[in-house]
Amino acid sequence: MPGSTPATGRKTSGSPRFKQGMRALTSGVTVIGAYGPQGAPLAMTATAVTSLTADPPSLLVCVNRRASIAPALVLHARFSVNVLAGDQIDIAKAFGGQLDVRGTGRFIYGNWRRVDDTEVPLLTGSRVSFECEVSHVHEWATHHIVIGSVLDVHFSHSASQSLVYTDGKYHAVG
Repeated sequence: MPGSTPATGRKTSGSPRFKQGMRALTSGVTVIGAYGPQGAPLAMTATAVTSLTADPPSLLVCVNRRASIAPALVLHARFSVNVLAGDQIDIAKAFGGQLDVRGTGRFIYGNWRRVDDTEVPLLTGSRVSFECEVSHVHEWATHHIVIGSVLDVHFSHSASQSLVYTDGKYHAVG
């Protein structure tokens, strides 16, 4: 199928120049959360998240296949996308592997909860949390491109700034 596999041998493929160029792109910071097959919470910081369609409401999330959360997403499970607030830099760093914590130990950062019958971890104090169900997974090189149908949206009325990432640094804006 055309476009189903990445082209190889290009000058910028995996190059430091490509990575340097992408650092100029300012992105919102999110933490994607899910529960694994044994019920343990899993999460990772991600900036490769975007809206896909408003009708039906859906998001697109790109996740490295080696990420601990990847198997849970591929199994067509539910997941959350928690849009971080400006004061949640430590959470971004913990789930982004920038602090010396691993696995479920990362969940000491932030106040995580389940609301009613949700099947995903939600972060209290994030700007907004989206509950999603995996609709489709497309494989591309080292990553899974996950399309999530939005099931519910949880707003925080206390968070006034958003956390963004650009030029290798976190910034609060808004």
